[in-house]
Amino acid sequence: MLEIERLCPQGDEKCAMGVDKKDIIARYGMYDSWNVLVAEEDGKIAGWTGLTVKIAPEKKEKYAYFTEIMVHPDFRRSGVATKLVKEAEKKAREMGADYAYCYIYDSNKASQFLFEKMGYFKMRSIKFPAVSTYKKLDIPPEYSIKLVDKKEIGDAAGLINEYNSGYIHFIPFTDQIFESHLEFIPGYGPENFWEVRDKENKIAACAGLWDSSELAHLYYAREPTAMKVMKLVFGALSHITKVPKFPAEGEHFRILYVVDYAFDGRQPDAMLALLKHLNNISIDRRQDFLMAVTDPEDDLLAVVKKLKPQIETWHVFAKSFEGGLPTFSPFYVDIRDMIP
Repeated sequence: MLEIERLCPQGDEKCAMGVDKKDIIARYGMYDSWNVLVAEEDGKIAGWTGLTVKIAPEKKEKYAYFTEIMVHPDFRRSGVATKLVKEAEKKAREMGADYAYCYIYDSNKASQFLFEKMGYFKMRSIKFPAVSTYKKLDIPPEYSIKLVDKKEIGDAAGLINEYNSGYIHFIPFTDQIFESHLEFIPGYGPENFWEVRDKENKIAACAGLWDSSELAHLYYAREPTAMKVMKLVFGALSHITKVPKFPAEGEHFRILYVVDYAFDGRQPDAMLALLKHLNNISIDRRQDFLMAVTDPEDDLLAVVKKLKPQIETWHVFAKSFEGGLPTFSPFYVDIRDMIP
């Protein structure tokens, strides 16, 4: 199964993202309920898919998240992917789900075509801004940035709840649930969560850093031409100044995700200060990129754009089993779903 995933980068002939996992089902340990379905032909694994079922807080309805659909190149165009999706839908129904959704990389037209043919609709386009962490940034002195204190964790949970109020699929945190959430996810923990306080000692922003390499590494299996050109340009400039790094095809990205972020809308500079702080931490940890995942309406996107990120796009496709679909606007991205 690991070999099949390595042979199935997400994208097309011009641009494709690869995933290199240590354990094919390690990510599923973060979910309460999950299933992995395998397709076999002539005693060989032809493909596989995974899913989990969650509960939407707004209507208490269940929904399924399809994590990946992988088909070995030798078995493509033989209906295996269609059968896997149908079996995943059957399992999701058995688990009580009212609808299902998945993420598809913008350049992965084949997967988009498959899901559209099977009755799925493109509901949302999620943005992945990635800041190249190659130089340290100055942080304004008017804000105090520190690791979260367990005694003050309720302030962070409250700010996160307020920031994400009204987002589809967001489940508000209690103090205890948020603390458990930090400790439960591999590569995360309270030692990787920071808060920003203003001059009045009120929490103004917060965010965590998640090292997803605990579960998987990302890489360009096929690098877009524009990036190859930029690599040549910046390669020449690197002899005279510090420049962003552009990984080569097949080279693992070293990424830290900005997760569980929130900030007071009246103080966007507090969030910018925190992003600069996290940028500097990323450099100290020898990371290549600082990445977030945002809804296009998310206020974070305007803040992070000030750091001149590269921005990738993934699309949310969804299908209702009974009744209608929620609007998916604005949409909350679950940290656990970030492994492509």
